[in-house]
Amino acid sequence: MRSVLLAAALLLASCATHRATAPAGLPEGKVWIEHLQRDLVPFWTMPDALGDPVGNFATFRCHDGRRFDRAAPCPELLQAGAWISENLDREYVRMQSRQIYFYAAAYHLTGDLKMLELADAGARWLREHAVDRVNGGVVSWWVNGKPDPEPSLRTAQDLAYAQLGPAMLYYVTRDPELLPELLGVKEHIFRTLDDGGGLLLWVRDDPAGDEDLRRELVAPLDQVNAYMLLLAPILPEPHRTEWKRDLVRLADGMIARYWIEDEGMFRGTLHEPKLLGSRHTDFGHTIKALWMIERIGQLTGRGDLVDFSRRNGARVLHRAWIPESGCWATSIRENGELDRTLVWWSFAELDQMAATLALSDASAARPLPASSRCWFGKMVDPVHHEVWGFVNPDDPSKHFAKAHLWKNGYHTAEHALVGYLTAQALHGKPSQLWFAFAETPEGDELRPYFFKGRVQAIERQRNGTRVTFDRLQ
Repeated sequence: MRSVLLAAALLLASCATHRATAPAGLPEGKVWIEHLQRDLVPFWTMPDALGDPVGNFATFRCHDGRRFDRAAPCPELLQAGAWISENLDREYVRMQSRQIYFYAAAYHLTGDLKMLELADAGARWLREHAVDRVNGGVVSWWVNGKPDPEPSLRTAQDLAYAQLGPAMLYYVTRDPELLPELLGVKEHIFRTLDDGGGLLLWVRDDPAGDEDLRRELVAPLDQVNAYMLLLAPILPEPHRTEWKRDLVRLADGMIARYWIEDEGMFRGTLHEPKLLGSRHTDFGHTIKALWMIERIGQLTGRGDLVDFSRRNGARVLHRAWIPESGCWATSIRENGELDRTLVWWSFAELDQMAATLALSDASAARPLPASSRCWFGKMVDPVHHEVWGFVNPDDPSKHFAKAHLWKNGYHTAEHALVGYLTAQALHGKPSQLWFAFAETPEGDELRPYFFKGRVQAIERQRNGTRVTFDRLQ
């Protein structure tokens, strides 16, 4: 009898999810596609964005989209701080991979074959030039064409983000040529960086320094959000079962070792003695970890992970929300004050978690109409396109670079994709996504990004396969 009652309760909860409603003023899904096409795509399709040859995408670009040129440097990059200005000679694989993600996501939302062609060009470039077939893994960056650093100093985070773009392209296409590298790099990461305690090291070895002493939340976390959560449910066996097991291991490990219950935050590091003000201890990394853990719980049937994430996600969202401005704060400073700076990726992650929670709890959607106005009004560059990296909330004219060693099109494209899917669901409308399948997958392998949905229709067209989903969960 208990099992029957439990099944009934789960069914009722699922039905409640399907009846989620949108708060007044929440943009419909089409607004997010229009945002992608109007505000984002032009920045990533101008000639300087495409690379030479096409697919060898540049890391650094100016406010107006020009590729950074030492002979005629744009001041916004030279004056952006040493963490950028001292690395302008590098071309980062992680940023090339993020640009592949952008084009794959843009195709996924629009069916524009030009976007798919650009994603494919970028993936071919990485496979031919960045995959290390001698030492394993992937190159981190090039300086004047020379790969750097040594293989033992490649970070877990850089290796994860090298997977991001090819993983998104595989999800959209199921191209079997992409799969061997995705599986091989994942195996390399987990074999060489296993810390013996259920998580991953930052680097394998640093004989000349102390990088190997760092313990970073992003070492395990970015394996999840960059490629594992997206690919685990669609991989052939035995990889599907193995990856799901590893996802649960990472989720449990992050909670056990990085979660600080009294603060309601994940520590960004374990090697720094302080908490507030330490590297990556902020709302963005905390909410991203909670969103990933909630999705892992949904995928693997771990209700305790879902409950943990939803309960604490609501706490973080409440703490980060600034009702007078309708924007999201970034973190809590060491002195306990709220850091109100608008940071593009953190803002996107907070929106994405709020929208995900809103599918099952209507109250979580309350900030979304105002946060969308803040995003469109303060974060978007209406002149030269894309979204600013950082913005002063009181003076939006004070803003930061749009393309550098940590900012590319990934977070803005994902924000538009998740915004579209969840807005459609909250408005009671189906979603339509484009895939470039040779053969259409069956069953649960056909999914709307990190979510689960019912397939309403599958239509084969000239530019791909358009799949209509409803009942987003």
